Amino acid sequence: MVTIKRIARFSTPRSLRNWLRAPTKSAAWAWDETKYALRSRHIFEVSPGWRLVCHPAAYRLAYSAQFADSDQVSEFDGFIGTCRPGMVLFDIGAHFGIFSLAALHYGGPNAKAIAVDPSPTACRIMRIQAKLNHAVNRLQIVQASVGDQTSPQEMVAVGVIAAGYFLAPGEDHDSHELTRTQATTLDELAEKCDTIPTHVKIDVEGSEAAVLRGGRRVLSSPEAPLLFIELHNQIVCERNGDPMETLLQLKSAGYQTFSADGRPIDKPQILNSPLMRIIARKTSS
Repeated sequence: MVTIKRIARFSTPRSLRNWLRAPTKSAAWAWDETKYALRSRHIFEVSPGWRLVCHPAAYRLAYSAQFADSDQVSEFDGFIGTCRPGMVLFDIGAHFGIFSLAALHYGGPNAKAIAVDPSPTACRIMRIQAKLNHAVNRLQIVQASVGDQTSPQEMVAVGVIAAGYFLAPGEDHDSHELTRTQATTLDELAEKCDTIPTHVKIDVEGSEAAVLRGGRRVLSSPEAPLLFIELHNQIVCERNGDPMETLLQLKSAGYQTFSADGRPIDKPQILNSPLMRIIARKTSS
C-alpha cells in the first residue's frame, strides 16, 4: 500500500492531486470561478461605510472569516483600530489581501500596501480584488516567500485544499512535489520600496522567526513598525522548531507582546496555544 501511494505521488503532478483529493472543494472552487467568469460579484459590508466587491472565492474562502471566526474578528478589528492616514503596510503572507485593502481604505488616499505571497493563486485573486475595488495604483503585489534569505526557496503548493496556500515542505515531501519560489526579506522589501512600513502583518504558517530575522534593520529603525503576527506554535513544533524563538526575536528587537484586543500577554499564554494572534509594539530603542 505504501509503495502504491508513493508511486501515485511520484507519477501524478501535485497540482492535479490537490484537485483530486478534495472533489467537493474543487467543485466549489470551479463554481466560484464560473460565477466570476459570468460577471457575478459578491458585495459585502465589512464595517459601516466600507463595502468590498469580491470574486466569489475571495469572500467564501477568506473574507467571510471576518464574521465567522471570533479570533480573526478580534485580530482584524484590532488592526483596523490602528490604521491611520498615510500608513504603509507590509502584508506578509497576504493570501487574498483583506488586510491590505483595509489599510488602503482606513489609511486614506495616501496609504500604501505591499502584499507579499508565494502563491500564484493568491496573487491572482489579489490583483482581481485590487481592480474590483479601485486600488490597483496603491496595492503593490509581490509573488515571493519572506524569510531570512533572498535565495529561491522550495515550497509546497497545497492548492484548493487550503485555498491556494503555499507551505514550507515537511520531511515527507519528495523533491518533485516542491515548487521553487522567489524569496525576499523585510529589509530587502524596505530597500526596494524605499520606505519603512508603519505596520507589518505576518501570517507565514510557522516561519515567523525567519521573517523577523530578515527584518533587523526595519525593526530597529527609529520609526519601527507595529507588528501583527500569527504565531503557529503547533506547526513550528511539528517541524521540530522552537516557538520561543519568535518571542526571543521580538524581545531582542525591543518589542512587547499584546493580545489582539490590546491586553498585555505573557509567554506562557502565548506558547500554550497552538495558534496565537498577537500585536507587538516597540517599547525601547
